[in-house]
Amino acid sequence: MVEFEFKAYRRSFARAYQTASDSMRTRSGILIRLSDEEGRVGFGEAAPIESFGTESFVSALSACSSLKGEFEYESVIDGLGGHPCVRFGVEFALSMMEHEDDLPEVNAPWPVSALVPSVEDMGAVETFLEAGYRCLKFKIGTRDFAEERRALDRVFGLTGGEIGIRLDANGGLELSEARNWLEYLGEMPVEFLEQPLMRGAEDTMRRLSMDYPTPIALDESIASVDDLNRCRDQHWEGLYVIKPSLSGQYQGLIESLKEGDPGSFVFSSSLETMVGTSAALSVAIEVGDGENALGFGVESLFGDRGVGLFLGPFLQRDVLPTLEDFEALWNRI
Repeated sequence: MVEFEFKAYRRSFARAYQTASDSMRTRSGILIRLSDEEGRVGFGEAAPIESFGTESFVSALSACSSLKGEFEYESVIDGLGGHPCVRFGVEFALSMMEHEDDLPEVNAPWPVSALVPSVEDMGAVETFLEAGYRCLKFKIGTRDFAEERRALDRVFGLTGGEIGIRLDANGGLELSEARNWLEYLGEMPVEFLEQPLMRGAEDTMRRLSMDYPTPIALDESIASVDDLNRCRDQHWEGLYVIKPSLSGQYQGLIESLKEGDPGSFVFSSSLETMVGTSAALSVAIEVGDGENALGFGVESLFGDRGVGLFLGPFLQRDVLPTLEDFEALWNRI
């Protein structure tokens, strides 16, 4: 039997966070704390994003309320099928208890990609470059195509093809817009275009990937482990952006990814606190190859400090928080 406790949190963005499909001023989630009579403790996090097909924050809160107190995981797992983020958080907390806070460590520095929400924010671009980042990710589809293309021309001129560039449409483009982007990017030094079309349009994105040289990465289309397995069974040949916190399974995700090509995985933040970020990074370290930059350079989006996990341009050894760090955050929330 384990004791289940939870605390809801709400973080404010420094500026409204805008994507092609969503707009957020705050980020809400739930910290989970498990303990047993032997004194072992584990932490997890439920950080839903409904636009990715997860449960809502309110639904996650309700599920956590029903779990409060003592329970056996085997007796509640079936009831968490509709709450993938809660299930992932609980599974990671249980894993922490079993391994007594022995989180994995990277063997060598792993590059981190910094997120620039507005492609026109050259000040942010210059700041990240001065800080040593070697990969930048931009949200597109929030403004007119011609405006964003001109802004990207300035980015390419500044970086000179020496910095990895990623573009994320969050499924917000029409087919004609996606073709415009892919035609423009054909001669540009871009790592990939992420989720140009909405979830469910995987066949169309597969055809697009055959027509243009720029690689396409799936994100919203593969939020859950089941979605990931389905797309792999359909022989998607592009990249997979893996957001572990949304997947619905911790160990199940690791087992599924071990069956694939590590070079096709790009691990990404779901805008969690240090707890959820540590869980996601532990998956990446377990199955990744350390090559594709980690999409976890997001802390500059938030107005608070010490809640999330700031990695800098590289994930280094001994950077992941300890149990004591999690306890301190728990007491602070």
